[in-house]
Amino acid sequence: MISGDVKDAVRDFVFGMEDGLVSNLGLALGVSAGSGDASTVVLAGAASMFAGAFSMSAGSYLSSKSQREIYEHEIETAREDLKKNPRKCYKEIRSSWMEEGLSKEEIGRLLKKSSSYKHPEFFCNYMVHKKVGISKEKLEIPLKNASVMFFSFLFGSAVPLLPFLVSKFNHVSLFQAAVVAASLTVVALFGVGWVKTSYTKLSRFKSGLEVVLIGLGAGLIGYLVGWAVGALG
Repeated sequence: MISGDVKDAVRDFVFGMEDGLVSNLGLALGVSAGSGDASTVVLAGAASMFAGAFSMSAGSYLSSKSQREIYEHEIETAREDLKKNPRKCYKEIRSSWMEEGLSKEEIGRLLKKSSSYKHPEFFCNYMVHKKVGISKEKLEIPLKNASVMFFSFLFGSAVPLLPFLVSKFNHVSLFQAAVVAASLTVVALFGVGWVKTSYTKLSRFKSGLEVVLIGLGAGLIGYLVGWAVGALG
């Protein structure tokens, strides 16, 4: 069984890699079609790579931090409610269990069997999870999420740019660079889809193919936009 921390890391890795690969492949193909210059492709891709990495990691950090802040606020509210009116709160938790299918007799036996269900911390955690769908065990670590997102996006974005960087210094044609960039990205996308199955438990081939098709679709759109802009110019 995969731990929660590993699952979170896999999710951020897949998200960052896929977004970096897809966005920069579309950009690289579009700019190469519109400008016909390897230096312009590398410059635009590098700017997009670092800007996107910082933006994605900042978004991941703020999202995880907001989740923690919401949880802490709701826990504090639940504690205050429990202090002010414990009878009402325990009545609320019994009603919640009955809605989930437990009978009064089952709830009575449950509470009698284990006093932990009457503990204030259990009540607070249970009611917060019931209200906002967040539990203490599922809280994410903002810095960890941001770091995984940053480096996965950075690495993913670099893959489509490498052939154009080689083209700039070794006089390889832009067409050849574009073909190699698309090929490398396809392989990387398939790998991302393969890794994703450790979290989703879906077919590895199906998952890899799905990610590849999405990436190629984005790359094709980027190329067509760049070609259209270049034609108009």
